[in-house]
Amino acid sequence: MKNVTVCLFLAIIVFVGTSCKTTNTAIISSVKNLKNSTVDVQQKKDFIFQNGTIGFSNQFSAARLNDVKAVNDATYSLMVLPENTPINPSPWYAFKIWSSKSQIVYLQLLYQQVAHRYNPKSSIDGKKWNRIDEIVLNNDSTVASFKVELTANDTTIIAAQELIDLPSSYVWVDSMAKHQKMHKQVIGNSINNNPIFSLHTKGASGKEIVVVLSRQHPPEVTGYSAMQYFINKVLNESALSKKFLERFEMIVIPTVNPDGVDQGHWRHNMAGVDLNRDWELFKQPETKAIRDYLVNTLKKQDAKIYFAIDFHSTWNDVFYTNTDDQRSNAPGFVNAWLKALEQTIPGYKINAKASGNGSNVSKGWFDRELEAEAITYEVGDNTSTEFLKMKATIAAEKMMELLLQTKPLK
Repeated sequence: MKNVTVCLFLAIIVFVGTSCKTTNTAIISSVKNLKNSTVDVQQKKDFIFQNGTIGFSNQFSAARLNDVKAVNDATYSLMVLPENTPINPSPWYAFKIWSSKSQIVYLQLLYQQVAHRYNPKSSIDGKKWNRIDEIVLNNDSTVASFKVELTANDTTIIAAQELIDLPSSYVWVDSMAKHQKMHKQVIGNSINNNPIFSLHTKGASGKEIVVVLSRQHPPEVTGYSAMQYFINKVLNESALSKKFLERFEMIVIPTVNPDGVDQGHWRHNMAGVDLNRDWELFKQPETKAIRDYLVNTLKKQDAKIYFAIDFHSTWNDVFYTNTDDQRSNAPGFVNAWLKALEQTIPGYKINAKASGNGSNVSKGWFDRELEAEAITYEVGDNTSTEFLKMKATIAAEKMMELLLQTKPLK
């Protein structure tokens, strides 16, 4: 193993030394510097070694793998680069690896200036995932080493999080429209002409609305999963659900950034812009489409948005709130909702952080322009599925209970 480590270290020096360099400022998000930027589109290809007996591929939706070099017959260094810089340090990767014989291979993820964040997950079928925790990091965590056991003629998927690609997100939309009796509507298109879907419930008057957003940032899979559990609870046809949906209309936009998801981006859309920093100027087609759709819906239905929730992921669970504002259509709702979560989940302590309402993120726009109670619901990268599901389910339940106590719109 010592010889392998030495070989890997030498390979890093060669690989990084011959790659384009970035400065430390490259990992700091700055909308001002992103205005006219465009992304570097990764080359989709197979990387074949040992006379075709072992290979890597990024030729699938949500893949991210920029280059592969063989160090020896069992060791490979993999370059993972962002779509553009500056960017948030969320180094997403996803690739397939296969071998004609069963063997153990040693892989090294090279990020250049950005620190390792997501421990790899592996899967054969794309459904059952195993987390790889035996990771060796270099001094500044810009190189992550681990081993993978390959089975002859099987293809293994390695990804930063469980893979939920763009086709999968569209399958979920179709299933909700078919089995949950929601309306599906294309409200706009991305830069790459991928449809942006909205789902909305039937039966309510359409006067009082709750909006749910997700996947503005492609790697934030735990947030997307929490969104799904949240919606499932609202639509589960319980007595509470039926009563809630008789009064409130749910509007769900599950994948705000379809291009970023499809291309395996770390954070941005195809213009190299963080969409959750575009809720003031609306220069991007994705955010503009959502704004226009919501504003037109409110006008057409003479409606108001009571609550807007935007699902994200970060290192640890946190709720980003707006500063308290009595102009709200449901004054005090968010504070009461967070308190109810803390009281209901055993041993759970709410981590809430307030930020100004004039910001260019979605929650700021909902509050500032539509007078809606709004929040950014951040799920920890490593939150267990069990706790993620429980918290999202209780969050939906308490939302329904509390909103039903608000004064109806005349």
